[in-house]
Amino acid sequence: MEPGPTPGIRIEPATRERIAASLDAHWGGIVVTPERVYRAADLRGAFVVSEGREVALVTWARDGDIGEVVTLDAFDQGRGFGRAALAFAEAELAREGATEARLFTTNDNVRAIGIYLRAGWRVVRIHLDAMDAVRARKPTVPLTGDHGLALRDMWEFVKPL
Repeated sequence: MEPGPTPGIRIEPATRERIAASLDAHWGGIVVTPERVYRAADLRGAFVVSEGREVALVTWARDGDIGEVVTLDAFDQGRGFGRAALAFAEAELAREGATEARLFTTNDNVRAIGIYLRAGWRVVRIHLDAMDAVRARKPTVPLTGDHGLALRDMWEFVKPL
C-alpha cells in the first residue's frame, strides 16, 4: 500500500488565469477528451501546496450529476501530492452535487493508472485510437508516450461519489 499524502500540505483555489497558464504550459492550451474540448473558462481547480511550493494542480468540471477530473498534474511525484489533489477534486465534485466522477487518461500513463485503480476508480471503456482525434486538434502531440509506448488510446475511468 502506498503511503498517504505528506503531512503539512494545504489546498488553495486556482484562479482561471492560473488554470489557463497551466493548460498553456502542460496541455497545449486545451484538453481534448473523446467527448469534448475543455478550455480554462470551463474549469475549476486547486493547487496542493507544500513548504510554500505548488506541488500539484487538479482541475474539474461538472455537468449535472456527472463530474469530470479534467487534469491532474503532480509537479513533485511520488510523495502523495497527486493523490491529495485527486481526493480534493472528488470531494468538491460531490459537494457540488455530482454523484459520479469520471476521468480520461492515455494508455501510456501507467503510473497514474495505478493510482486511479488504488483510489477506487474503475476502467469502464477504452477509446481505441482516440489520440488521432486529439492530434487533429493538437498536431504537436507525439506518437510515442511514456515508457516508449505508442500513444494511441484513452482509458475512461469512473468512480461513484
